[in-house]
Amino acid sequence: MSFSSRHFRDCLGQFATGVAVVTTRNTVGQKVGITINSFSSVSLEPPLVLFSVARNAATHDVFTGDVQHFCINVLRSSQKDLAERFSSPIEDRWEETGFVDNGHGMPALIGNISTFSCVRHAVHDGGDHSIIVGQVNAVEMGETGDPLLYYGGAYAQLVRF
Repeated sequence: MSFSSRHFRDCLGQFATGVAVVTTRNTVGQKVGITINSFSSVSLEPPLVLFSVARNAATHDVFTGDVQHFCINVLRSSQKDLAERFSSPIEDRWEETGFVDNGHGMPALIGNISTFSCVRHAVHDGGDHSIIVGQVNAVEMGETGDPLLYYGGAYAQLVRF
């Protein structure tokens, strides 16, 4: 059975995902962030999560290189602008972005649903992506609210039954 990359991508898009921004500081201390929708829990004991980053992403080498700590910031539906900002090629994604430094000096976004502070546990080959597994060393639950979703190639909102 054969299928095109576009058809494969379109079919994957039928699975709704949450949207998050992964943040860190590079080796010279500059804030770095990228929007992701490939976030998943891996293990409760030890507490492990994962995300993937495209090998051709400008931030790939930061997350797979010397940097060990990062935050995964799960976005609420009202934070679509942050998702767009951190997925765009604009130079200063941090201008007018509210954040606080976590216990390891990593920038954690303000106003999101939850934040997972992690230390890198492993990096795995994922084809045209790298799969980064983080061991969670702190969590913070934000204010309740609906998550920002991604579905069918566009941002979406949760509808409750």
